[in-house]
Amino acid sequence: MRHALLLSCALAALACARGAPAAGSAPAAPAADSLRGTLEVVGSEPATSVALLLDGGARAVTLEGERPLLDRLAGLEVAVWGALVRAGVFRVDRVAVRASGGVAAVDGVLAREGAGWVLVTEEGRHLPVPHLPQALRGMAGARIWLAGPLDRPPNSSGVIRGP
Repeated sequence: MRHALLLSCALAALACARGAPAAGSAPAAPAADSLRGTLEVVGSEPATSVALLLDGGARAVTLEGERPLLDRLAGLEVAVWGALVRAGVFRVDRVAVRASGGVAAVDGVLAREGAGWVLVTEEGRHLPVPHLPQALRGMAGARIWLAGPLDRPPNSSGVIRGP
């Protein structure tokens, strides 16, 4: 009798373990997660893939997602949000540029505000860009990234998605 009670308690504990669906309910969707690292295109054509190098390149995870977008961000430090698909493979739902060549970066949608330019971040902040590079002028509506302090000309910049 005592063994039956212990077995029942153990099975109940396993059923209530974090992530286990309740009896009769649908399995829960995988939790969203995020990673940060340097995005690289690896392999030989035509079988290249996109990897996120973590811990200075000591570890890597393969990224799945919008391939043209990920390709444009090769070489940049990024944050990605999504979910682990299986061991070593992460599905990207959202990405943000965080640094270029070790210099902090910000990304957002370029917009005109009055006579000047602003970068509208995903969080809705309007960051003035008094020194917009000439190559980006006239690209209102484009999602871009700028590395370095925004009160000076950027160290580097790029287009994530055209207007």
